[in-house]
Amino acid sequence: MKTKLLSLFFISTLLGFSQANIEQLQSATGSQYLVLSGSIDQSIDGANISWDFTNLTNTTILLTDTYSVTGPNSTIQTNEGSTIISTIGLNNNGGEIAVTSALSSGIQLNYTNFAIIGTFPLSFGYSNTDSVEGVFSGAVSGNVLNTSTINVSVDAWGNLKVGTFDGPVTRLKIIQNLNLLVGGIVPGTATQTSYFYYDANSDDLIFRSTRLQVPVAGIDDTTLESLSSYTLSTTNNQKNDFDLKLSNNPVEDVLHFVVTDLVEIKAITISDMAGRIVYKTDTSATSLNISQLETGLFMVSVSTNKGLVTKKFLKK
Repeated sequence: MKTKLLSLFFISTLLGFSQANIEQLQSATGSQYLVLSGSIDQSIDGANISWDFTNLTNTTILLTDTYSVTGPNSTIQTNEGSTIISTIGLNNNGGEIAVTSALSSGIQLNYTNFAIIGTFPLSFGYSNTDSVEGVFSGAVSGNVLNTSTINVSVDAWGNLKVGTFDGPVTRLKIIQNLNLLVGGIVPGTATQTSYFYYDANSDDLIFRSTRLQVPVAGIDDTTLESLSSYTLSTTNNQKNDFDLKLSNNPVEDVLHFVVTDLVEIKAITISDMAGRIVYKTDTSATSLNISQLETGLFMVSVSTNKGLVTKKFLKK
């Protein structure tokens, strides 16, 4: 039986920072993440926390997220080039988001009893505990017993420093405790602990970390990933060596991009706020006719010879 615990705390401003709701689980499709190495302390939770992850070291590994939707189901897929690194399957039941499957560190997990995350947007203080059940395969195969749980909480907000980012964030924490059955023997618990830090100004998923521990398979893997380009909601959060601006926002018919002479646009992707791609084109043009789009808020991801930039715009 599903068990849900919901508590909402309303905090406006404390010592100069304020928390914001988490609007969606996934990053904007096409977002690129730089893999980092090192160790950090994420044990502190609560209000007005300061996280400084600038001690982490950049690697040369760049990952790209793709978000796709088919009916009530969706998939977040992370690739390094053409190689699939991880996938997360999701189900949307009347706005309630649940995990249906996951692939990570060579372990494929499929839930027969979905793992409920919650109904977005999620506010600071939200928590949810849900029972899960399913099967897994990989180095070993077996069952996830119905005594397993997923624990979700929006447990912290404050200021995050990582890479070139320095700004307010809200944090989502997800812990999966999975009791495994292999060959009729219960070998113990597999635990996956994930943290997601969302920009309070732009809703970008700025930083994420995952630790997967599967003792029966000899797995104890930790990944640390930082967004390599940001939505420009404030000038302080963008420190790339190039800039791209929208010259008209809100926009009615034609969206105009302003770039320097050294920047060449290669492709443009527009997504709605649920992450669904509504328009995509390979072009070097600095303007785009969007009169066919419905009125609303959208994300435009512009691929250039200098990197990827994602911005919000309002279609009138």
